[in-house]
Amino acid sequence: MKVLLSYDGSDCSDRAAKFVTTTLRKQLSSLKLDVIYIDTPMPDRAAATLGEETVARLRRENADFVLKGLRARLKRAALPFTEVVATGPVAKKIGEHAEKGGYDLVVMGSHGRSAAGNLFLGSVATRVLAECKIPVLIVR
Repeated sequence: MKVLLSYDGSDCSDRAAKFVTTTLRKQLSSLKLDVIYIDTPMPDRAAATLGEETVARLRRENADFVLKGLRARLKRAALPFTEVVATGPVAKKIGEHAEKGGYDLVVMGSHGRSAAGNLFLGSVATRVLAECKIPVLIVR
């Protein structure tokens, strides 16, 4: 089974990673795991001021900082994985990558807010459910 784990370094995504390394791994005889981290776009003016090289370096540093703990967890679990780092609207990028990559399942964490809470605060998980054409497993 080809699984895409959405990871942003939050407690919610840590719970999703724990689910993958324990429960999901035990249930599947064959698990191919990819981890996706989406960096939010930098304002055009800031990016222009900093320059392409600096922006690219900052994005790499962000991804390394966020993924450091996950890399260690997956290594301890002896679970091979591939990293995907992208920039843009998070839900849209996850949905696009999941569809293009031929994944069987997207796994991601959620705060577990109510529908009313999502109405005012928004929810990446809710938007991924709307964007994604493959099954999405939300871990709370």
